[in-house]
Amino acid sequence: MKKKYISMAIAALLACGFASCNDWLDVQQNTEKKADHMFDNYDGFKGALAGCYSDLLKSDLYGTRLTMTDIEGLACLWSLDVGNDNYTDGMLTSAYFREHNYSHDLTETAIRSIYGAFYNTILEANMVIKACPEHGQNIPEEDSRAVVEGEAYAIRALCHFDLLRLFGQLPVNATTQVELPYSEVTSIEDPLVYYSFDEFVAKLESDLNKAESLMKDNDPVFQYTMDQLNNIGAEGYEDVSVDDDFMYSRQYRMNYWAVKALQARMYMYLGQAQKAHDIAMEVINATTASGDKVVELSSATDYGRPDTEVTDDNPRLFASPSECLFSLYVPDLYGLARSLLNGNKSSQAQGDRTYLLPQSMLNDLLQGLDAATDIRAQYLWAVINDGQQHYYGTTQKYYADEDSPSGCIPMLRLSEMYLIAVEGASTLDEANDLYATYMKSKGSSPKAFTTTEEMRTELEKEYRREFFAEGQMFYYYKRNNVKHLWSKEDVDMREADYILPVPNTEYNTNR
Repeated sequence: MKKKYISMAIAALLACGFASCNDWLDVQQNTEKKADHMFDNYDGFKGALAGCYSDLLKSDLYGTRLTMTDIEGLACLWSLDVGNDNYTDGMLTSAYFREHNYSHDLTETAIRSIYGAFYNTILEANMVIKACPEHGQNIPEEDSRAVVEGEAYAIRALCHFDLLRLFGQLPVNATTQVELPYSEVTSIEDPLVYYSFDEFVAKLESDLNKAESLMKDNDPVFQYTMDQLNNIGAEGYEDVSVDDDFMYSRQYRMNYWAVKALQARMYMYLGQAQKAHDIAMEVINATTASGDKVVELSSATDYGRPDTEVTDDNPRLFASPSECLFSLYVPDLYGLARSLLNGNKSSQAQGDRTYLLPQSMLNDLLQGLDAATDIRAQYLWAVINDGQQHYYGTTQKYYADEDSPSGCIPMLRLSEMYLIAVEGASTLDEANDLYATYMKSKGSSPKAFTTTEEMRTELEKEYRREFFAEGQMFYYYKRNNVKHLWSKEDVDMREADYILPVPNTEYNTNR
């Protein structure tokens, strides 16, 4: 079965990481001789790289804080009240983030945890980067060697970019200047060097360019589609063959097209809209050597599956895994969704114990969509009650059937590439054509823009609708220096509200 094969492949990868990389780091990270031993064979490289991916999935990073909870509090997406004594500590933390109160004990702890988790992951990636020229000959195939090194650079860039988006200054017209460390060290004992915004960005660009050049023509995504690489060995995919099984399931790794997508995201954040547009179009038009689209937009054929029997070959796909350029595999997405987001349209609201939206906010969020046909309005949200006739919206994006609990957290999606291309289009005609294709995949009639301002107004709404609980809206607001956030329009955002304070930790020992 397709889904079962994917799950087994990724589970094996993660198991490799937990068993060999993280344990090793705990006791040996500062010993060069033992680090050499780690990379004496290909399995050591696999374990170290897999450990980086498992770290990205931790709750302090993209497992929850930077996708579903705290980051969406920063963007004022969830309706949260700091005065609610019934909240869990996690929800109360998100509530203080919604107030942009970074000095409260809960937010200070969260900020420190996020910052430290990023630099721990970067340190692991740095070890792989350092090992590649020194011990890369232990990876038998040259193309696999290049991809492994490229992924390490890509992970380092991914982490540094989000550090910049969280802790850095406004990317355009900043009046507050912030220096941040760009870590290239392989020991927690090594001091970090701080860089100005422009210097930091130059290093970020360099890492992404290195990742791109290493993976180009070596990554299996040049030969096969994401779907084919997810299903090697499954029925109907007998002609798909990759010699190195570590190169399977490229959607769950920082592959070549994920690197390009991250470049597009970065340049749009930096205000270089034309450059972002051009790279996004590369991703949108990406094909394999045989001319097949590497990945295509999700559509009703994905989202509509809950209306049919759920099987291994017909899983719930609310998180749009088929269009992901990079996603994180979650073995128990069902349990995660139930504990944080409710996510079950057949249940009642769990009091104040899960993240919900009042129905009025949900109605506003979905306003303007074709309610009867748009896949977001039809499948991503459900209205539930608390047994006292109080109605709430609960997102089903991460909800999976209890009998089929695994799933993914999207990190980079083709939908974002379309929205970047729309925003950076050189003419309104091009923007409207791209937006029409995008909205058609969602099951809604596109709005024809007559002015650039009208386009920007609509794109803000669409980012909010499409990437809710994926952690992208705060960064959209920050790069545009938006003064009034959705659901909190009566409060002016200050420049300082967009800059998380760098915590005093072991990672800035030279300060």
